[in-house]
Amino acid sequence: MVKLKQNDFNMALKNKFSNFLGILFYGPDRGQVLENFNLASFTIAPDDSDGFSVFDLKPEDIKNDPSKLIDEATTISFLSSKKVIKIKDATNDIADILKELFSKNDTLEAFIIVSADELTPSSKLRLLFENNSKLAVLPNYNDDGENLSNLIRQTLIKNGIKKIPDEVLLYLRENFGENRATTRMELEKLCLYLYGKDEITIDDAIDCVMDSSLLNMSDLPLAVAEGNTKKLSTILPRLLNEGIYPVQLLRLVLFHFKALYFMAGEVENGKNISFVIDNSKPPIFFKLKPSYERQLKFWNTDKIIKIISKLNQAEIMCKITNYPQEIILSQILFNICSIANKRG
Repeated sequence: MVKLKQNDFNMALKNKFSNFLGILFYGPDRGQVLENFNLASFTIAPDDSDGFSVFDLKPEDIKNDPSKLIDEATTISFLSSKKVIKIKDATNDIADILKELFSKNDTLEAFIIVSADELTPSSKLRLLFENNSKLAVLPNYNDDGENLSNLIRQTLIKNGIKKIPDEVLLYLRENFGENRATTRMELEKLCLYLYGKDEITIDDAIDCVMDSSLLNMSDLPLAVAEGNTKKLSTILPRLLNEGIYPVQLLRLVLFHFKALYFMAGEVENGKNISFVIDNSKPPIFFKLKPSYERQLKFWNTDKIIKIISKLNQAEIMCKITNYPQEIILSQILFNICSIANKRG
């Protein structure tokens, strides 16, 4: 089993994956999956437009005609360099085809790079890569804790920001969210904002992150719970275009309403709304407190329970039906938004 950690992956990149026939990237953070997927491809074949070295094969095409994969993987390249075969959004449907390819060949003329969504431990595709010493696997989980801190710190230092106070790092870590693609975009914006400086202050961080937060995932549940249809109409398409999975966004809104449920319960037990907000754990950023106050004036525990049930049902629908997940997500969020809009 060759299940890589980030440091192992970095070493494999330096060695151009010389010990492997292929690698699988999977996990809930699609931005991180695609980032590592593209990095692996670039390491083997820097020119992605080279039709003789880089081949994109769709899973459905491989399933319908396995020879497309096998021929490209075993045929000698026109050039002396090694080829790359990229397979995005793979499923268990092609696991047996890949297994046959790897089992019959100790060497290949192409390096196979595969990406997938979150895979269960029993997934045929995941087991194939985990149980073959000639293959590598790199799970891509949402950035959090030290991992996210390191990403922020390294990016700022690379852009000339040498002085990064701990309070600033903590603030950025808590407000950038967990999706790698969104974090990268926010960091690029922040570095442009700080251009020419070698230090970042807490005021810089607040001004840049909070004043330009249309793409901040934390804004999505606030817009939904407030009934802000206009803001939802702006945020939702952009988050989806960034490659964030609908189920992730459903869970984000669900988490918000669960937190709101406990806060509403305290209000119903006689506590002042401002007191509940001020003593929330984790603390609510001061610029967001008016939003929470508006929400708690409308949402009570009975209403929230019904919303939580609807969100759970929507997630189940995303997993067991062939109906487009983006449509399921949009319908439920705009429905909740409409309910909040009816407050007196």
